[in-house]
Amino acid sequence: MNCCPVSPCPGTNRFFTRWAKNYAKQFRKKGLDKAQQYLLEGIARVPIAAPEVLDIGCGVGAVHLVLLQQGASRVTGVDMAEGMLAEARRLAEEKQLADRTSYIQNDFITISHQVPQADITILDKVVCCYEKADDLVEGSLNKTKRIYAVTHPRESFIVRWGFLLYIAFSQFVRAAFHPYWHNWQNLRSAISARGFRLVYENSTFFWNVLVFERA
Repeated sequence: MNCCPVSPCPGTNRFFTRWAKNYAKQFRKKGLDKAQQYLLEGIARVPIAAPEVLDIGCGVGAVHLVLLQQGASRVTGVDMAEGMLAEARRLAEEKQLADRTSYIQNDFITISHQVPQADITILDKVVCCYEKADDLVEGSLNKTKRIYAVTHPRESFIVRWGFLLYIAFSQFVRAAFHPYWHNWQNLRSAISARGFRLVYENSTFFWNVLVFERA
């Protein structure tokens, strides 16, 4: 995705802002979804005292807010949707964590040079939102000191074809946003080639959860 720094990806912004309040309501009511619980389970495999966290495509901040409650020192959240970040700030205030968070509304690839390195980098359900996922992975790995946690669509027949049908329909109706299907094995290989080893893997019906540690 090529996004302008003044108005980052307007279609993506509108699409996810529309759902932001629902995501925040769901988090308040039910907490983390199963894939996010697996992310934290995997991250816990590599104990780090008071880690700094980079959450790319952070949404309403569910994962990183729990990490802050568990002892993370600081979080930088990046997202294209202003509505998502508004809800993330509101949740951080409610949980008295706002002083340990900072948020940037933009495409991470566009502003990666402005983003600090972190002990833990999280990409929860975001690689499928990028046409050029390789650029996203490359840029985010450069910011990762220790742990790289990523969630991508599961490589099953049902999920793959359901995903592709949704993409085709979104393109047909000229929706403001549509996701992308990538070769997820190539994504895993690219991460490993950069010196990261897989320490945790789990899956839900729809999502595959991978956590890597810098070797």
